[in-house]
Amino acid sequence: MHNLRLNSLTLAIATLLSSAAQAEENVTVAAAESDVEVLSVVGKRVSYANNSTDANMAQFQAPISNVLDLVNNLPGVNVGQGDAFGSDDYTTTISMRGFVIDRADQQLGITIDGVPNGGSAYAGGSKANRYLDAENTRYVEVGQGSSDIASASLDALGGTLNFISANPAMEKGGRFGYSNGSHNARRYYARFDTGEVFNNTTAYFSLSDSYNSRWIGSGSNGYANRFHVEAKSITELERARITARISYNDAHEDNYDYRSLAQFKQNPHWDGLTSAWTGNPDIDQNFAEAWSTLRENMLAYVKTEFDLSDSVDMDVTPYLHLQNGRGDWLPPYQVYATDTGGNLISKGNGAQRITYNYVDANGQPILDTDADTTGATRVSSYRHTHYEKQRYGTTANLRWTLGNNLLRAGLWLEQQDRNQSRDWHKVLDPQVYHYFDNTPYWVQFDDDYDQSVVKYYLQDTISFGDLQLTLGLQQYLIDIERTDNFDSSNNGKLNSDSDLLPGIGVVYRLTDKLELFAGFAENFKAIPDTILNTVGQDFNELEAETADNIDFGLRYFGDSINWSATYYDVSFNNRITLLAYEEIDDLPDYLAELDGTFVNVGGVTSRGIEANLDWRFTQHWSFTSALTLNSAEYSETINGYRAGDKVAAIPEQMLSMALNYNDGNYRAGINGKYTAEYYGAAGSDEIDGVIQWNRDPIPAHTIVNAYLGYQYNLAAAAMFNQVDLALTLNNLTDKSYISGGQEGAYLLGAGRTVSFTVSLGF
Repeated sequence: MHNLRLNSLTLAIATLLSSAAQAEENVTVAAAESDVEVLSVVGKRVSYANNSTDANMAQFQAPISNVLDLVNNLPGVNVGQGDAFGSDDYTTTISMRGFVIDRADQQLGITIDGVPNGGSAYAGGSKANRYLDAENTRYVEVGQGSSDIASASLDALGGTLNFISANPAMEKGGRFGYSNGSHNARRYYARFDTGEVFNNTTAYFSLSDSYNSRWIGSGSNGYANRFHVEAKSITELERARITARISYNDAHEDNYDYRSLAQFKQNPHWDGLTSAWTGNPDIDQNFAEAWSTLRENMLAYVKTEFDLSDSVDMDVTPYLHLQNGRGDWLPPYQVYATDTGGNLISKGNGAQRITYNYVDANGQPILDTDADTTGATRVSSYRHTHYEKQRYGTTANLRWTLGNNLLRAGLWLEQQDRNQSRDWHKVLDPQVYHYFDNTPYWVQFDDDYDQSVVKYYLQDTISFGDLQLTLGLQQYLIDIERTDNFDSSNNGKLNSDSDLLPGIGVVYRLTDKLELFAGFAENFKAIPDTILNTVGQDFNELEAETADNIDFGLRYFGDSINWSATYYDVSFNNRITLLAYEEIDDLPDYLAELDGTFVNVGGVTSRGIEANLDWRFTQHWSFTSALTLNSAEYSETINGYRAGDKVAAIPEQMLSMALNYNDGNYRAGINGKYTAEYYGAAGSDEIDGVIQWNRDPIPAHTIVNAYLGYQYNLAAAAMFNQVDLALTLNNLTDKSYISGGQEGAYLLGAGRTVSFTVSLGF
């Protein structure tokens, strides 16, 4: 059990900072790659499509918002959030080129300063918002399709999102910010920068505390509360740079429920959850405050960059990630589990499970559904699924310039141990509230998972004048083992090793400002350990997912205009998906050990065009735009999916545009994102006696956001040296829309949301 409390957090921060300050001074610093190459919105000069966020994109999101929103206006990317401020991990979705992160699938990699995030799944994963505050995010690099060969992720089938944290300031100072807004939103943020100390070190420490109610309903309609701490230091020695960073996040998020298209059309402002306690368990199982996600995460790393000679440099980054958490539901019954002899058990699935709704005057279950329940007491349960994880590992990268060759080699090692268990608690009095007995009456399962990861790569970049050729190979070696702590016959193991994965790319500079690029890469996603959760799953029938990515495009870097255009062609093989969880009367089957069964559903082909424009047409005005044209189709008829049908829940046409003004004091901006109609579901389904395949046409919509800001520098003698005021308006036109979700189950888009932030610098 990992108890992530503030005393251990303080100790860890002190350890990191001291280790940075005491590092040996006999090696030189190798500048980080991200510092060598200045990023623009249209990306870096590499052989694959990539883009990055800029400061203007951050202005359209309130500080309380999820950092994932920063990438929503980049080409190819679509972010869906159930919550107005993105504070519900359960309903967060991201799609890119036909690949997704949602409750069922994790096909995009996420890293933090190049450090792996540990997966993005709800059950034990953590997306970028668990590790970063918006104010401490420098930018986000997005590799659509392929990604840098050194990227450390087991999910990067369709590319990676690398969130880069801000560096400490060179000058000593502090900042304090307070935000207030719609849905009872409030947020406190404070950061202190040490400036340069010891003649070689800069550091900062920040914390934030956020709260907002669910945007749907009123009263006890659920809420999100997030406490977040970050610290980072950079030490510049004579021959080395050492970067140490730690983040701690404690989140309580009440969830949203998915809706069908028909339910959206009936009422786009209600997700079916209730906001008043009735005392009737059949109704209160939908009580919003009982659908909850609780998570604590701590991620720490120390990165040392060495300059071994004039032509050789390397970096080594050991890291540690600790997580614990819980997911809650409120089943309207209790469970009577028995062994093969009919004896009541308190642990394990047992031979038989009977649900009951009443107990008699002696507190004994009434198992006969036809029994007279006059005078009996109604019962219900509070079901908790617990997630515990410990990850530790290291990445190491070597770069050697040898004539016209840049050789790169690297290694990623990780060991992950996690536990997942589920216990059922008696609700003390369902007529009053969901207060529960802390001692569970039944523990349904208790499983340990052990996962080891080895990745290595080798790459050579050869320069022939204006032509640059890149050749690379990488491979993953992954072993997973499950231990059922109640029934050893359910133990299982598998390996998910990849073949050697090739990559090849070219960049040809047509002029000093215009370049042609093309690349091919075979991507790989390991079979996740969540598959071992399923009861009765035949793991030998599953194959690891792979994707062949081809990019071909142009980039232009001008004095006032930057643009890029990419054509891509992706073949996605052995797609693994989670069949929809069983429902009873539109409610989850609370007894299911997992939410469904994993199956390969054949292949997917995805082709399209992505284009991006960044135009700074005067000193104070700029315009950005991103276009996505994507066609993703199933390539095989298998498991109820038909070749040639559109891939479900993937927008095919998106266009975003933003206009920004900034004169140093005043700033303002407006942007809009258009999403054309697309299909939300695929696979055969009988509707009114007719077999339908592609169905649920999700209505087209345009979402408009805007911001206004003012920054004023005060006299040096003033208590505060800077004041900043910011007003953010999201979904300005109060559009009703579907913001994302997964096949056949969709998220309601939040209505108009306003927030105001006051920041003081000192």
